Amino acid sequence: MSEILLQTIGLTKQYGHHKAVDHVNIHIKKGAIYGFIGRNGAGKTTCLKMISGLAKPTSGEIEMFGYKGKDLGRIRTRVGCLIESPGLYGNMDAYENLKIKCKLFGIHKDNYIEEILRVVGLSDVGKKKTKHFSLGMKQRLGIGLALVGEPDLLVLDEPINGLDPQGIAEVRDIIQKLRDERNMTILISSHILEELSKIATDYGIIHNGSLLQELTREELMSRCSERIEVILDEPEKALPILDALGFANYQVIDKEHIHIFERLSESAVLNMELAKAGIPIKGIQVTSEELEAYFLNLTGGAQNA
Repeated sequence: MSEILLQTIGLTKQYGHHKAVDHVNIHIKKGAIYGFIGRNGAGKTTCLKMISGLAKPTSGEIEMFGYKGKDLGRIRTRVGCLIESPGLYGNMDAYENLKIKCKLFGIHKDNYIEEILRVVGLSDVGKKKTKHFSLGMKQRLGIGLALVGEPDLLVLDEPINGLDPQGIAEVRDIIQKLRDERNMTILISSHILEELSKIATDYGIIHNGSLLQELTREELMSRCSERIEVILDEPEKALPILDALGFANYQVIDKEHIHIFERLSESAVLNMELAKAGIPIKGIQVTSEELEAYFLNLTGGAQNA
């Protein structure tokens, strides 16, 4: 089993009577790109602030690199974070912004800043002041600042929010590169599941401060994959028929849906066999669910978006 690099136990943050984060237990494996998904206001940023040491939990515990409680202070430099918009000095260029952060960290290595600029794709911006940067360039420099000190865990809050498709692709490439070249573990939040699905290896879905589920990329893809969907009143009555026909990869979803993930061309045969057995069917179809639809259904439908 992969080593858990970060976990939270009953992590809670309360403001007055409002629980922004409510007993959240997340588990992030070493080397994972963990997509933390939730609508705006779901509690993502508050969670990430507590993990990054920028906010104090009301209750619960955070464990990172085997440390917890007061000992977390000893490993804070191993966590780089970009939460909300990057704090840039607008009258300075990218190199100068990074130089200030390096001084704070006591880093004076040759070519250190140039290497960070290369990783985030800003090698060619020269003396351009950051106040003239596009939003995508600012986000990439923000990631660059989070990389100062070579963290083992990178925490990114909505880094693709507001970016155009090219900007999103650039940030995605950087994240992939950091994981592959530096074996970095990355916790990245977003409200756009479709985009995170292109890079994340694991997911946590948060809604109204509560973690609804954690799942791997494979689990998410299987839930959204093509399937035969059978709609009927008492699904359990159909199971002996499925077994007799040799179906093995199926799931009873609720009290009137069965999803079958194999032999998709055999829905007509299945329909006929169920009818022969006197099991009335309301509907049978081959379908697949878009990732975004899965997320919306899980968090209460599009009307809450």
